Amino acid sequence: MKDLFFHIKDFPNKNVPPKVGESLKFRKVQDAGKFKADNIVRLDLKTETPRHTPQSRALENKPRTTQRKQSQEKKSSFSTYIGFLIMIGLAYAVYNKYQDWQSSRIQLVEGQRIVEEPQVQQNFSCDGRQHCSQMSSYEEALYFLKNCPNTKMDGDGDGIPCESQFRHR
Repeated sequence: MKDLFFHIKDFPNKNVPPKVGESLKFRKVQDAGKFKADNIVRLDLKTETPRHTPQSRALENKPRTTQRKQSQEKKSSFSTYIGFLIMIGLAYAVYNKYQDWQSSRIQLVEGQRIVEEPQVQQNFSCDGRQHCSQMSSYEEALYFLKNCPNTKMDGDGDGIPCESQFRHR
C-alpha cells in the first residue's frame, strides 16, 4: 500500500479530527506532477445535520416525496413509451406474418386450381346439339361447352355443364 498526500483543508468535517486507520473514499488526481487525494469522504463518520438551525428544520419539514415522485413519473412515462414502442413492433411483426401466411395460402389455392385435367382421347365433334338432355356423359357436355357455339348447358355460367343431370364436380 502506498501513501497518498492530502491537505488537511481538503479533509471533510474539520470539527472531528482524523483517526489512524479510518476508512476513506477519495479520487486520485495528479497535481504538479504528483498524485494527491481529492473529494475525500469519511466512511466511518456518520454525518448528522444539526437540528437546532432554521435551515436544518426546513430540511426536515420539506417534503422529499416531490422529488421522488417527479423522478418516478419520468421513469414511468419513459417505461410507458418504451412499452408502447415494443407493442407497435410486435403488432407490425404479427401483421407481416399474417400477410405472408395469407399470400402463401392464396398461392396454394391458385396452384390447386391450375392443375390441368388429364386429356382423354375424345371422339366428340360439334354436331349442333345444345342441351343437356342431348348429352350422354359429363365429358361430352364439357367438350361441347368449351368447343361448340350456342350451347345452353351452363345456366349459372360457372363453367360446369349439366350440374343437375350429372351431379359431377
